[in-house]
Amino acid sequence: MIVVPAIDLRGGRAVRLRQGNPAHQTVYSDDPVEVARGFEADGASLLHVVDLDAALGTGHNREVVAAICRRVSVPVQTGGGLRSLHAVDAALEAGASRAVLGTVAAQDALFVREVVARHGDRVVVALDVRDGKVMVRGWQEAAGSLEDVMARLEAPRFLVTSIAVDGTLEGPDIDLYRQVLALTDRPVLASGGVRGPSDLRALVATGVEGVVVGTALYEGTLTLRDALQEAER
Repeated sequence: MIVVPAIDLRGGRAVRLRQGNPAHQTVYSDDPVEVARGFEADGASLLHVVDLDAALGTGHNREVVAAICRRVSVPVQTGGGLRSLHAVDAALEAGASRAVLGTVAAQDALFVREVVARHGDRVVVALDVRDGKVMVRGWQEAAGSLEDVMARLEAPRFLVTSIAVDGTLEGPDIDLYRQVLALTDRPVLASGGVRGPSDLRALVATGVEGVVVGTALYEGTLTLRDALQEAER
């Protein structure tokens, strides 16, 4: 299992939101590039960078994303506001290894097919789930049940976030990932709730490809080095 550090960008800074709520924001660094370089130095093999301003429609952090891609040698997957072929092309041309599709993927399966036809396994479909429903537009609207949304999507891999535990350090939603893995044969990245090594062991047992970790790394309940060692076991 791979461990993927998360860097969420808002106003040019590295932040974390609790349960995706923009009103519940904690700022961790004014220099996201150095955060990325620190994760690389600690052994990260992949970084997950989200442009929250673009996702929320309040601006963008494209220059910061591009700077991170330039300043690290490990692959970067990035998402947030990638709602057109042009936006996806631009993100990949700026140095990202993978483009993460969120709201648009849950609402437009044909668009996903078009992007995948163009960029293949460089595409990740992100599904944010609450109470069995895939939520979109800043997690404010339901796009349909998890089963229905996944049934109409053809994706190289999925990134599935449990909204209820995202940023809470309360542990991952193991039942959700068991359900997702029963619905697809594609690789799945888990996200949300990880606090410590026992959470990683529980996720390994489900069969997910990897886990995106944010708050635990910033709050110090889990170090990246310890997380990588646990994942290797």
